[in-house]
Amino acid sequence: MRNNLARALSVLTLGVILTACAPQTTRTDSTDTPKTSAQQLEREVSQLVDKARQGSADERVTYLLQAADLLHEQAQDDWAFSLLQPLSPQAMSDAQYLTYLQSYSAIAYASDHFFAARDALTSNRLEQLWRNLTPDQQRDLLELRAQTNSVLGDYQASLAARVELGYLLGRDELYLNNEAIWQDLMSLSGDELATLANNPDSPTLGRWAELAQVTRDSAANLNRQLERVDLWRMQNPTHPANLELPSDLQLLGQLIARQPKTIALLLPQSGRLAGAASAVRDGFLAAYFAERSAEQSPTIRQYDTESADINQLYDQAVSDGAELVVGPLAKENVDALAQRAALSVPVLALNYREQPSKQNAPITSINLGELTIPQMQPKLPGVISLGASAATPDNNAQTTPADNSLFAPALYQFGLAAEDEARQIARHAHLQGHRRAMIIAPDIDWAERSIDAFIGQWQQLDGEVVALSRYVGAGDYSDVLKRTLLVDDSERRHSELRKIIYTNTHFEPRRRKDVEMIFLIANPPQARQIKPTLAFHYAGDIPVYATSQIYNGTDNPKADRDLNGIRFNTLPWLFADTPEAQSIKANTDAPPAYERLHAMGADAYHLYPRLPQLKHLPQTRVLGATGTLSMQQDGRIVREQIWAEFDGGVATPISNSAIERANPRK
Repeated sequence: MRNNLARALSVLTLGVILTACAPQTTRTDSTDTPKTSAQQLEREVSQLVDKARQGSADERVTYLLQAADLLHEQAQDDWAFSLLQPLSPQAMSDAQYLTYLQSYSAIAYASDHFFAARDALTSNRLEQLWRNLTPDQQRDLLELRAQTNSVLGDYQASLAARVELGYLLGRDELYLNNEAIWQDLMSLSGDELATLANNPDSPTLGRWAELAQVTRDSAANLNRQLERVDLWRMQNPTHPANLELPSDLQLLGQLIARQPKTIALLLPQSGRLAGAASAVRDGFLAAYFAERSAEQSPTIRQYDTESADINQLYDQAVSDGAELVVGPLAKENVDALAQRAALSVPVLALNYREQPSKQNAPITSINLGELTIPQMQPKLPGVISLGASAATPDNNAQTTPADNSLFAPALYQFGLAAEDEARQIARHAHLQGHRRAMIIAPDIDWAERSIDAFIGQWQQLDGEVVALSRYVGAGDYSDVLKRTLLVDDSERRHSELRKIIYTNTHFEPRRRKDVEMIFLIANPPQARQIKPTLAFHYAGDIPVYATSQIYNGTDNPKADRDLNGIRFNTLPWLFADTPEAQSIKANTDAPPAYERLHAMGADAYHLYPRLPQLKHLPQTRVLGATGTLSMQQDGRIVREQIWAEFDGGVATPISNSAIERANPRK
């Protein structure tokens, strides 16, 4: 835990407190600054603080800034941030203020006080003094302003800073700035991109937005995407993006030349996972038929993983000409392929291997809470009998394989990991400024993994879990929450007071005051009872963040009005009317429980040609039906879902990506 000093330290007590409370760093210093021993650092800081106590007002600022900079160099950013709190920038001279602002904003950013950093970097006084800064100072502050706004989800403010920064950079420095611009652009919604593209006040940024639009609109077809990017480059020959094209776009030609021509789809056709596999297959083939073109029309051969050993099926698929394997679905089959001495062709597994340690809890795919999955059969047009059959004419399978060196044999893993959702909620709530969390979750195994993931991420961010409440069924919601919120303690104290004073007094029970946010795991019926119960026990004002289990894709305004205000992360698929989704609705009798699996199948198809792009360019993001997809170094695909909120009993996507500052803690 970080040891934060009191925010309102007086000058007279700074030296004493710093000597007694020097915190241990929780950060890894990324610079080459030599490490100073804890005793030496504490001694040097104490000496500077003593000088600040004894000096004039100007000297006090100078010495405290020196001490804070020294701490910052040693990655003791929380200590440094606390040290700067007593300073009053309003009383500083302009020169002193600029020196202070550069140190304060960098330290605030490094210590995760992002809103404080943004406030400093966008102050009116800084704007008035901007011309007094050297080009190097302007570059540093613009870079930090862009990074801060990007972290807080204010991508348009980040983009404005980066476009301005671009004019101060040389050609050899432009690449990284362009990459950052591209990442911000790809994080905007379609409506936000359209607004930027039509903004006459910033033609440079407008053309950037146009490039992002053409890239996103044609993302499902590599050939079409390359054609549209080339056309944009012809129309904008002097644009910064043309001078240094984003790296993922530079790779398009190689991806097209080396994409697999034959794909093996390994899924079970019977057994416990047959229903889930059928839904995944429907999504995969729906995407195939929606995006099939003369240039991108791979042969898809299907194999039943219940018919033979998974390694035998893999070898058979390779022998049949497969250049990429999609599947298997069962975790034990993924483990079996991972244990092979070598892979002949890449595998996009539709599940995750077990994590080796408790710190990285095992990931659960196909997490539908308590919903049961009935068995289904695909009914999409053009789907032929399962087994070793092709989804395209046989003559395609005889085509000479393209040079597939970029598709180096590797095991990639993709699924619907509930742990991804929990970690995303922890990061989002932390960015808003929350630090103390309460968890409400069912007392069942699959929820335990989400709890572990949330706690792991939350504690890594130095958050504190002050309460963990597990419920079993509808009958115990009130009792469980009452105990967790310490309302019964309040009632007990009042009862004891009445025994002492022998009189009846007006009494209103109170809940605990150390909870800043609630992490909720619940399906719709459970949540409809939990949220009103929180209000009944005086906790209706605490922000609630829920996992995607709270919404199954079907609106029920009357039943869900009690869920108003709950924010949750969920799949874009549930709110998008894509060709794949239209095909699924028209050709299957799928219940709502299958929506997530359909989206997973569609994303598996969209992912396969971009696996090398994700592997070799870690900053690459694929905007998928299950969320924004990226790849870790170990080949695991992770998801960032969209945010939605119940309003008027209806789940509504949150279009504004900017992080909202949490209300001040009481």
